[in-house]
Amino acid sequence: MLDISVSRQLRDFELSVDLTVKAGENLILTGNNGAGKSTLLNMVAGLMTPEQGHIVLNGTTLFDSGKRIDVPPEERRIGYIFQNAAIFPHLTVTENIAYGLRAMGMGKPLREKKVTGLIKQLNLDQLKDYKADQLSGGQKQLVALGRAIAIDPVLLLLDEPFRALDSTMYPIVKEYIQDVVRSRDIPCILVTHHISDQESLDRRTCRIHEGKIKDPVPLYQEAVQS
Repeated sequence: MLDISVSRQLRDFELSVDLTVKAGENLILTGNNGAGKSTLLNMVAGLMTPEQGHIVLNGTTLFDSGKRIDVPPEERRIGYIFQNAAIFPHLTVTENIAYGLRAMGMGKPLREKKVTGLIKQLNLDQLKDYKADQLSGGQKQLVALGRAIAIDPVLLLLDEPFRALDSTMYPIVKEYIQDVVRSRDIPCILVTHHISDQESLDRRTCRIHEGKIKDPVPLYQEAVQS
C-alpha cells in the first residue's frame, strides 16, 4: 500500500495531499492543468522534495520530514512514465528497455531474456534495433512502459500514458497496464484528462484542484473540467 501525506508551497498555492492507494489498485488522478498532479507524482518518485509530511510504500518509509528520511529516486524502485515518454534518443528500443536492469546490475543473459519478453508483449519486435529518435510518439510511449515494467516496480506512476497511442494500441496498452497492476499486486497512480480512461479502467477516481484532493465528482463533470 502507498500512504502519502505531503505538503509543499508552489507558486500560486500550497500542494497539500493525504492519499492512500491499495496494492493492486489503479487510482485515477484528474484535474485541470497546473492543479498539482505531476508535482505530486514527482514527489512520490523522489524527483521533488516535499516540505512536510511522509511517503510510505509497503511499510518502507521513502520520505519523512520529521525523521529526515529521503530515499534517493534510484533506490525507490518505482516505474514512472512521464508525459513526454523521456526515453534516451541515442539508444535503441532494446537498450532503452534494458537501461534500468543494467543500472541494477542484472547479468546479461537474464537481462536479455527479460527484455526480449517485454519487447514481444508490447509488439515492438520490428523496432527493437531502432533508435528512439526514429520512433513515433506512440512507439516511444510503449518503450517507456517497457522500461518502467522491466525493473519489477513496487509502484507505478503514469502521467498521461495513453496520450500518444493510436486507436489500435490504446486498448492493448490499457489492458496490459491493468494486468500488470493486478497480477503483481502493486499500487498505481494514473494521471489522465480523458473520460474514456476514467470509465474503462478498474479504478477509483480522485480530482485535484489547486493542490488539494476534492471529493469524487461525477465523470461527466470531470470531463467538462479537464
